[in-house]
Amino acid sequence: MSIRGHIVVTLILFVLIGAYGIQALMIPLFPGQELEPFKPRTMPVTLAAVGLLLCAIRIVQLFRLQDAEPVTRLNAFVWRPATLLCATMLAYGFLMGPLGFVVATTLFLAAGFVILGERRKSMLIILPLAFSSIFYLLMTRGLGLYLAPGAWLAA
Repeated sequence: MSIRGHIVVTLILFVLIGAYGIQALMIPLFPGQELEPFKPRTMPVTLAAVGLLLCAIRIVQLFRLQDAEPVTRLNAFVWRPATLLCATMLAYGFLMGPLGFVVATTLFLAAGFVILGERRKSMLIILPLAFSSIFYLLMTRGLGLYLAPGAWLAA
């Protein structure tokens, strides 16, 4: 695809993310949630803002490349790790319910590390477990959000 094609696709993505952000602002709040720091619309609005920012950065990059020499980096892209990471994310979504947040997140992070080339066992076990446990405690104890322990572990 030419650089102009990439610019058009990025602009379309910018419009779609903007529409998503507008819809996220319309998420209804329960009485009393207006003043809370973390509410149902916080993450969708943040996601939309980050998406809009990244699209704007990409558009600027593409306009700078438009006058430069042709880009052949797409052919050099390594598709196998990207595809495996997408499959791992899909599996993570399906395993969240049965395994629970801590176990599913630990497995997801460990699998991602392996796909990206990490081979040290200490990094594959300790770091994902510590991260998912600390994040679980912050979300459940700190913010008071409910994260299911998993259907297999709760039974």
